Amino acid sequence: MPLEILERILLFSENLNLLRCNSRIGALLSGRGTLINVIISAFHSTWDCWFGVDRHTIKTVLKRGATDESRSFRRYEKFPELFPGDPEFQAPSSWINVDLIFEARQVWAWRFARDRWYSHTHVGPKDEESDQNITISSPHDRSGGFGHFDSRDCFEYDWALYGLSGAKPTLDFYVDVHPKTTIPDDLITGPWTLEQQRLLFWLRRGGGLIQPETQTWETLRMGLQNAVTHRNPGSLNGRLIQMLLLLDDCFPSRGLAESQSLWPLDVLEEEHAKVEKLVSARERSTAGPLYELIELERRMFDYHRREVDLLTSRLSRYDRMGPQSMVAVGLVPQPRNH
Repeated sequence: MPLEILERILLFSENLNLLRCNSRIGALLSGRGTLINVIISAFHSTWDCWFGVDRHTIKTVLKRGATDESRSFRRYEKFPELFPGDPEFQAPSSWINVDLIFEARQVWAWRFARDRWYSHTHVGPKDEESDQNITISSPHDRSGGFGHFDSRDCFEYDWALYGLSGAKPTLDFYVDVHPKTTIPDDLITGPWTLEQQRLLFWLRRGGGLIQPETQTWETLRMGLQNAVTHRNPGSLNGRLIQMLLLLDDCFPSRGLAESQSLWPLDVLEEEHAKVEKLVSARERSTAGPLYELIELERRMFDYHRREVDLLTSRLSRYDRMGPQSMVAVGLVPQPRNH
């Protein structure tokens, strides 16, 4: 069967298992051009919806929203119609890498978005003021325009920016990935090669989230340990901490429903204590404080406090907070035997 027909079958079926059904078919469909077309087909709906969206328009929508829920318009649960695309088709396969993504996005922009305005920004609506304090030496033009988009240059600018020390905006300013797309576990747990870090950065920068239905606290803990608590203070990577742990899906900043507790309290307390020690060690070292580590400690502390408040309110409803119940859920330590 000719390659052109096989490729059309693959794209229309949106079934990547076709690459594995037969070694000869897999070899025919593994050419760079075919893989680029697969990526374009998988992400077209999402890219077409969000490419070149004016952040000032988004700010106006937020102001009318009356609620102060952080970036609620970007939450899939509230506005699923804003997030077209097939998350299963977008899930990264073993063959995908950032170079293929760069080329696919550039080809897509040339085919479908040549007449659309694009302005490269690394700033969300709440962070516009802090943008003025962040500079990086780069020939990349962030001012925007028609035909301005350069997939690789935009990525490399952000990659370099988040490698700098100091405070930076939260890494959630694009929607290049469907929010329900599953990030592969090995990109969350580590350890990471440089290529894996760059792919994780692209996914998180584009809106890729941890999926609590399938990725549990055990997975997150392994990532936390490999990125932070099992490392020496001098080997910590601020960019890795930022893209893995400082988005709102690891230690959520908003109020939690009773069914949304991600971390067992004892595990959270154990890992938080390790992070506190690392913060102190960094402050005493010649490397100095690490902004991302300090921010991680703060988020873990705030998340722990909300979890305790949730347990307290639950117990007050059912047991009026008797001492025995507080011990049972770990709010107070077990009494010592004298």
